[in-house]
Amino acid sequence: MDLLLILTYTAICFGIFKFFKIPLNKWSVPTAVLGGIILIGSLLLLMNYNHPYTERAQMVTVTLPIIPEVQGVVVEVTANANKKMKKGDFLFRVDPTAYEAKVEAIKGEIESAQQNVEMLKARLASENADIAQAKAERDLALKDADRYRNGSRDKLKSPFTDQEVVRAQQTYLAAQAQWRSSLSKRDQTAAQLAAMINGENATVYRLKANLKEAEYFLAKTVVRAPSDGYATQLLLKPGMFVRPLPLRPVMVFVPDQKTSVYAVFRQNSALRLVAGDQAEVVFNGLPGSVVQGTVKQILPAIANSSYQAQGHLQGLSLDPKLDGIYAEIELKNVADVQRLPAGTMGQVAVYSGYFEHVSIIRKILLRMTSWMHYLYIDH
Repeated sequence: MDLLLILTYTAICFGIFKFFKIPLNKWSVPTAVLGGIILIGSLLLLMNYNHPYTERAQMVTVTLPIIPEVQGVVVEVTANANKKMKKGDFLFRVDPTAYEAKVEAIKGEIESAQQNVEMLKARLASENADIAQAKAERDLALKDADRYRNGSRDKLKSPFTDQEVVRAQQTYLAAQAQWRSSLSKRDQTAAQLAAMINGENATVYRLKANLKEAEYFLAKTVVRAPSDGYATQLLLKPGMFVRPLPLRPVMVFVPDQKTSVYAVFRQNSALRLVAGDQAEVVFNGLPGSVVQGTVKQILPAIANSSYQAQGHLQGLSLDPKLDGIYAEIELKNVADVQRLPAGTMGQVAVYSGYFEHVSIIRKILLRMTSWMHYLYIDH
């Protein structure tokens, strides 16, 4: 960049000296050199500060780690690696045998529980009948006990012995106990039937909830695409054992997303980076092309400025020469970069509203950088 300006200034000075026939002496040459230093230095300082440039830019791609929710042996994997997929397309399948068996087992338990409810209803009817019978026997025993007790009040004329009176009283007490026992059994059965959740027997309701959970995990034996996109670096193969814990992704999925470039600028340019400013991007993979863009946002924090509470003191690890200000550049003519793979590197220039006439130099230099991408030598 500075070499281009020096060569341009040298050519202008050579033309002026030649055209005006200015002699080369101890006054003219130092004046031209000093003037060049002042002019080129001023242009560089104005341009670098007001129209920031960085070589650290990249098309950032957000990926989704695919982690199975069930464990088991993989029995099938998609063959559509690196091909466009729709949301819900098949990725891979875990052996569903154990999960199918659990679903069938819970269905059997639900059927048994529903039959048990019917049995409880029949038992309740039977126990109500037993209560009625026990009550009748108790009432009859009570009448007999009263008759024996009343008849034995006159000891001289009583037709009953003391033993018969006691036996009648014991018969009544036994009938009373039987009646109360029947009531207790009936109340217990009624309580079991009355245990309802959302209008359904509690046991049946719990088993149906377990069935929903089992069916959910059965459905999760088939893993599908979480969104439109593609699966890449497909290393998962049938026969591998996968599990949800510890969290270990088995596949990388790249969702469709808007093409954006993240660029890291020197911290010196903090006051000249504003969302909405015009930007231009050149990519190593698109020699000779300049992609127009706009500064979408300036990230409010610098990467290495993040600290967490720990058991020891921490020092400042921030290096202003290495860690700069992150800016997201939204590309306008994205059709030009569709052929590039995600993660392509590039260079970015941002044009602020200050000293706009100097920005032409930055634009020329950026285009020269793009042309330089044609030149490379493999070692």
